[in-house]
Order: sequence, then C-alpha cells, then structure tokens
Amino acid sequence: MFQLSSGEVFQSSKRLCDEQASDRISVGYVYPHIPLELFLAHGITPSLAWSDPHVQGGFEGSLQTFTCSLARNLFRQRSIGSLSPFSGILFPCNTCDSLLNLADVWQHRFPEDKLFRLTYPAASFDEDSILFLAEELRILSRSIEHRFGRRFSEDNLRAGVALVNRFREGAQTLYATRITDPNALSYLELTRMLRAFLTTPNADTLDPISQSASALSEKLERQGQLGLVKSLREELVAGTLSSKIDVQSKMPRIMIVGGMTEPLALALLFKRAEGLGEIVVIDLLTYGFRTVFTQPVTLEGDPFVAMSRAILNAPSEPTQEGLPRRLEFIRLLLSRLSINGVAVCEQSFCDPDQFETPSILKLCSEMGVPSVRLPIDPELSDRARLEGRIQSFLETLEGDSVRT
Repeated sequence: MFQLSSGEVFQSSKRLCDEQASDRISVGYVYPHIPLELFLAHGITPSLAWSDPHVQGGFEGSLQTFTCSLARNLFRQRSIGSLSPFSGILFPCNTCDSLLNLADVWQHRFPEDKLFRLTYPAASFDEDSILFLAEELRILSRSIEHRFGRRFSEDNLRAGVALVNRFREGAQTLYATRITDPNALSYLELTRMLRAFLTTPNADTLDPISQSASALSEKLERQGQLGLVKSLREELVAGTLSSKIDVQSKMPRIMIVGGMTEPLALALLFKRAEGLGEIVVIDLLTYGFRTVFTQPVTLEGDPFVAMSRAILNAPSEPTQEGLPRRLEFIRLLLSRLSINGVAVCEQSFCDPDQFETPSILKLCSEMGVPSVRLPIDPELSDRARLEGRIQSFLETLEGDSVRT
C-alpha cells in the first residue's frame, strides 16, 4: 500500500496535536494554491488536506456523479471521522465544479464545521484579476478574524513571509539540483519533505529542506555547478529557460505532468520501477512544482495585492486558468531539459486533467517525446496495472539515446 510510514504519520499528527494543545488553530485547505502567509498572519496553521489511501471514496449519495475521486476521498474521510481534526476548512470557488459541489454538500452535511471559501478569478494574468483576488483575500481575512477572533498581524505576516520564502528557496534549489542530477536527491525524499511542510508549515518541517539545500549547494560549489543551478532556479521561478541543459545519462529522464495527483504517491509508484537510478527529473503537479515555484510575497505596499500577485503569476497554473500558457511552458521544458519521456497523470473524474491530457499528448508527439497516460485515484486501486504500464513505458525508452 502506498502511504507514509507509521512513524511519519505519527509525527505529522503529533505536530498538529501539539500546536492545537498550545492554543494553536489549524485550517485545512483543499486547493493547494492559497496564501499560506495570510493564515500565518492570523496566527493560524494552514494544513493541506491529504487523501487517505486506506479510505475508499467510492459512491457517495450526497455527491454528484461528476465529483472527482479526490473530493470523494476527502468527503469519505470526514464522514467516517478519520479526517485530521481541523478547526476549519477552506474550499476554492471558480476552479472546478467538483470542488465547488464538495463545499456545498460539506456545508449542508456537516453544519458544525467552520467553512471558508476563496473565489479565484477566471483569468489569471492581468491586473484586474490580481485586484479581484486581492479583494477576495481581504474578505477571507475578515472571515478568519470573525470566526476565530485572530486579527491580522503585521508582525506575524513578516514572520510568515520569511518562513514560506525560506521554504520555497530551499525547495526550488532541490528541484533545480535534481534537474541536473536526479541522483543528488531522490524524488521520494523530496516529496516527503514537501508533504511534511505543507501539512504543518513551521521551523521543524522547514529545517530538513533548508539543510538539504545547503548541503547540496556546498557540494555543487565544489563541483563548479552552483552557478548553473542558481540560474536554473531563477529562470524556473520566472517561467523561462534560456539555454539547454545537456545531460548524459544511462537512465531515462522522465517528466511527470498532471493536476491534483499527490507527488509522494507517485514517487512511491515510480520507485518500484526505476531500478538502479533516479528517473523522475521534474514534476508539474499541482501539489509539486506549482506550489514550490509560486513567486515570493513582497512586504512592500498592500499585502493582499502582493499575495494575490504571487499566486496568479506563478508558472503552470491548472488547465482551466490558462492551457495555452501551460502548454508553452511544457514545450519549453521538453526542449531544454533533455527529457526522454512524459508521464501524464489523470486524477480519476478530474475534468481539468481530462481536458488538458489530449493537448499534452499531442504536444509530446509533435516534439518526438514518448508519453504514457496514468489514470490514478487517491487509493491507487489499480496499482498493479499502473506499475505494469510504467515498467512497459520505461522498457520502450531503454537503449534510446539521450535527446540532444
């Protein structure tokens, strides 16, 4: 079964319980692109709500037929009382019908829960959209204060911005390092550290990321590669790549593309197939690259505008908010990072994933990069078939020369 070890689950749960016991409040969130800094400014711990591979979402009479497997899994957790004991939960609006429906049903079924909503603009890359989301963030801030009695604190905001910026700086360094040498840090270890921080963002979960980034930076400096990695990291933040990364590798270099699929589950899935070396070079998953490469929030001017701008200007926004831009970014990565194959993850019944998959497959075909589709649900109910598909895909790549 693909899951965190019992020790990791215990430590994650213990962190949440310790914080709650010390008058800390935690708010779960479903859509991972929220302003972590806003909750921290209110003295509240934002915690990403994860799917549980032990919980079968299955059919739920309260949910409509189009509801995705992730939403079903989370709703089932709440129904049987296994969801983390959040003080409240935040749902997105205007991102997809499935999550909107989930929020409506959740509010009706569990009226005792404190629900918050954050509405995102339909367009993501203009000033009007930034101002719209900034106003929505102000509304959310007032709602948090009303529900919990925690005021927005500028001191807490500065501390929160510093914490999240350090997280992103470290995680971006790890991502950029793995592009040049995937064996420098396993994808599994990277995803475990990301999950720990997003579950409980604090100094304890930040330390492993910062320490790994510092150790790798020292190693890269000795090898004369630090400048390349720094440049690569800065360009990825900006959504650009100016030069090709030529890598000679006997192992295929795989890029994972998808939406709401959890990187840790995929890391465990690919780990069984990659043999003697690392094959995953980079992921463009909602929970992975997009979250890490969100641009930093500045402390100049209106903080709500700054948080809005950081969210909406991040690269690789999900399909319904900019498919042409996302495809161009994928094209750029394929042409620059010596990618040998693409794994396209499709969260079961996820409309955005299903919508963009044909366009991604067509793009890969046009560029001569082999691709494979991986239909996935949170329980990995079809794990054996997925493992077989990955293994077969890797076998087709064996013996191929590294793309130049």
